Amino acid sequence: MKIIPIQTSHWQQIEYIQHLAYGDDFSETIEVLKSKVTISPQTCFVCINEQQHVLGYLISHPHHKGSTPRLDQLSTPIESNHLHLHDLAIITSAQGQGLPKLLLSHLFTVLENLDYQSISLVSVQNSAAFWQRHNFSTDNNLTTPINYGDNAICMSRYI
Repeated sequence: MKIIPIQTSHWQQIEYIQHLAYGDDFSETIEVLKSKVTISPQTCFVCINEQQHVLGYLISHPHHKGSTPRLDQLSTPIESNHLHLHDLAIITSAQGQGLPKLLLSHLFTVLENLDYQSISLVSVQNSAAFWQRHNFSTDNNLTTPINYGDNAICMSRYI
């Protein structure tokens, strides 16, 4: 397995993994995901196997601290020392192999050379315990956008 930047050839597989992970509830258009990668390609990547198949992906981008982006909304470039981890998804057949930890470790290694000070996310599908294991905690200063569902929780951590 190898982690590499997201390339044009990966989008169809990313779209497939996203739909498997979220169904129609939280899936976004590829145009929206591409807008996030375009503004911060260094903090967005895929994990591929030897056959070049995407097993999982992570998309994060700069965002204003103290707010959370809406689901399925295009992102535009901003100057910020705060990063929003927008999406982390793994294909069903690769779950249980430690890929989320691998992708997150890679992100934090990349962040060592960048000027970000904090990172936030919106936990969906009862994933808060997973994020807590990676040093994220509930952030009551953030408001969860309505389109993330009733069980969504805003979380953050310092880098």
